[in-house]
Amino acid sequence: MRQWPVKILLVHPKAEFMQDRKLTLAADCAVLINRELGDRFAKETVIIGCPMLEDPKRTFEKIKMIMAESSAEEIDVYTMEVPCCIAMQMMVEKSAGDKKVNRYIVRVGGEVEDYRGFIDERMIEAEKRAHRGH
Repeated sequence: MRQWPVKILLVHPKAEFMQDRKLTLAADCAVLINRELGDRFAKETVIIGCPMLEDPKRTFEKIKMIMAESSAEEIDVYTMEVPCCIAMQMMVEKSAGDKKVNRYIVRVGGEVEDYRGFIDERMIEAEKRAHRGH
């Protein structure tokens, strides 16, 4: 692991590892579903969080601080395909300023796709399956 801590709410916005050229924010589940994302912990700054289970207001305030204090020029955001996870995409977009933001969706099967800015039918079905327990 390249840095500690890894949770968005625990990192200090001025920490040395937050000053890399590139920063990756990912939903907790996305890192577990897509092994490639988890492997990035060894070589890149990756911080994780859950917009559903953690206080969204605190998370957004922390992301705003990170965006303001980090010298990162480029931000990768990986969220799960379920609609509730899209909140992290919106939090970063709203606070990134002039930083380049690359947005990705991790499908439940592990595939990664560019996030096109809208909730598609597969996302809605993934959410329904999650709540039905299938």
